[in-house]
Amino acid sequence: MNLIAYLKTTAKQLLGHQQARKPRLKAQRPKPASYEEQIYAAVVGEGDLCFDIGANRGDVAIFLARLAGSSGKIIAFEPAWPVYESLCANIQSDIYRKSPILTVPYGLAATESELSIQVPNGNYGMGSMAQAERWREAQSGATLDAFRALTNLPTPDFMKIDVEGAEWLVLQGAAGMFNAGVRPLMLIEIFAPWEQAFGYQPWTPLAWLLEQGYRFLFACPNGLVEHLPSSDKPFPPDYIQAYNIVAFVPEQHAGRIKNLESLRAGHRPKLFPMFPPPIPNVIDKA
Repeated sequence: MNLIAYLKTTAKQLLGHQQARKPRLKAQRPKPASYEEQIYAAVVGEGDLCFDIGANRGDVAIFLARLAGSSGKIIAFEPAWPVYESLCANIQSDIYRKSPILTVPYGLAATESELSIQVPNGNYGMGSMAQAERWREAQSGATLDAFRALTNLPTPDFMKIDVEGAEWLVLQGAAGMFNAGVRPLMLIEIFAPWEQAFGYQPWTPLAWLLEQGYRFLFACPNGLVEHLPSSDKPFPPDYIQAYNIVAFVPEQHAGRIKNLESLRAGHRPKLFPMFPPPIPNVIDKA
């Protein structure tokens, strides 16, 4: 069976899936162990359809699946094959009751094409589509619009996008979905050094999302900071040691965003650990 046939068949099964009760699986809502997981736990609910774009080895996909429960659905995209194998193995070995997870060995980009993934020193977890002189591997790529058209999947409630600087490419490849009025709640990695490796500035995706009606909470070390980006000040000052934002439409996501109140800066939030960025999140204006 080729990949297209596999995706069509698996997506059809996923849409009609009713998870049977399995006594060996533990039914327990997950407890966050990191700042990022605190955000997921606040905004993802039972029955949600979530897209994990840049799923890596599956920690986030599994956490989202446990939050969404047996009535939810998770789509996990991971193009780097050794990492994809670990993703599938980790999902299979997880002992908790959760949503079905459809794993997709594709990268998402602005156009349908073969992607060139840069793998620095064999570290597939840091794989990127940015230009590089070495460590290059060819992988399959598609747009999110094409994937949804192929599989007939409904619109997502939540998307996590963490693709080592290619976030703007993913959004461009989903333009049809956004043009149709779909506005999922999103957690997006916005890290200037990696985005600049793709030849664009962080203001580019932020400006486009503003036009779509989105507003932003920046996951700074001292808590979530609501900030209205501009071309000369895309980030709040404390974001220099951070990399994730929550993108939301106020009218549509008000209930979920209210659940994040306790994590806002100034509320003395009890934050779990956040992995620091590899280098400061500084925009090179040269």
